[in-house]
Amino acid sequence: MGQGNKYYFPQLDSVRGLSFLAVYFFHAVHPAFGAGLWSRLLQFLYNNMVLSIDVFFILSSFLLTWLGMREYKTKGNFSFINYFIRRALRIWPLYFLLMIFAFVLLPYVAAEYQVQVTLPPAYYYVLFISNFYLEGHVYFLRFLWTLAVEEQFYLLWGVCLWFLQKYMKACILLLGLGSILYTAYAIANNIPHDFHTLTYLFDFAAGILAAYLLQENHALAAWVSRWGKKGSVLFLLFLPLLFVIMFFIQDNVPAVLVPWIDWIVRLLFILYTALFIMEQMANEKTLLKLAGSSFLVYTGKISYGLYCFHGIVLTFGMIALEKAGLSVPVVARVFLFLAINYLVAGLSYRFIESPFLKLKDKLRRI
Repeated sequence: MGQGNKYYFPQLDSVRGLSFLAVYFFHAVHPAFGAGLWSRLLQFLYNNMVLSIDVFFILSSFLLTWLGMREYKTKGNFSFINYFIRRALRIWPLYFLLMIFAFVLLPYVAAEYQVQVTLPPAYYYVLFISNFYLEGHVYFLRFLWTLAVEEQFYLLWGVCLWFLQKYMKACILLLGLGSILYTAYAIANNIPHDFHTLTYLFDFAAGILAAYLLQENHALAAWVSRWGKKGSVLFLLFLPLLFVIMFFIQDNVPAVLVPWIDWIVRLLFILYTALFIMEQMANEKTLLKLAGSSFLVYTGKISYGLYCFHGIVLTFGMIALEKAGLSVPVVARVFLFLAINYLVAGLSYRFIESPFLKLKDKLRRI
């Protein structure tokens, strides 16, 4: 594969950038849809924008596995300590800065401006287990449950990369199967599972599988690389077709089956995303040359800050407008907050994250 010696993939930053934008608009815009067929279809598509969260998980496991397998092949071993420190340098500085803001500064700010806030016990966030805290609390913190899931996965997968490199296929099977069994059990018994780590092990398994197939030059990876532009077009058309088909299925089944249809849509989307990553990596004639989109690449590069700050910008942006007595049209407000979010995330990337990223790169073993 032509990109086998590279450790940075701008096309994947573009995928991450697209995913953030979908997450942002899902959180920032809450359109009212009617009861007609087209309105129900739009509602279905809007509801599934939340699947962009799954893309983050798939990308994380893909890149960690790609680098982990390369390290093992190059060095003959995998350093868990090095791996953990590098992950901490990427996630912890900005994350714990937000923790200081939320649990130390926010109570004083809220009291000063007479705004009531509900904070959860701090240890749920400090220990990265906030995805298990389901009580209502301050809006901007709730988005960070995904970081808890990722940190839990980092530990699990780091141990697997350390000890079980020779059993990669078994690891993928166990992660995927375990997630499927748990989610099926949760749906069948009406157990809340939207934030549970086990729910997302299938995402991680899909990303791991994509990295494994590319690293091992598997026949599937070779087939994807030969798709060319026509194959790429057909592949891209398949996703909207899939959503339309699943909408009509869901729209015509009893309500009791709707959660199962939603789950099937999610599983198919995850597999599609893993294959899409492979296509972007292997098919040099892909129709969507995402590596060349400077805006999406930059969005992906600062997406960690964009994601962490977007809840704060939306929350305090609305408070500021209300305090100022300003009535701003929804569309203008959404894009105003998005611009502010880019500004804040860009500054964060430049002055907070970059110094730690440089240190992180110095610890790279390959």
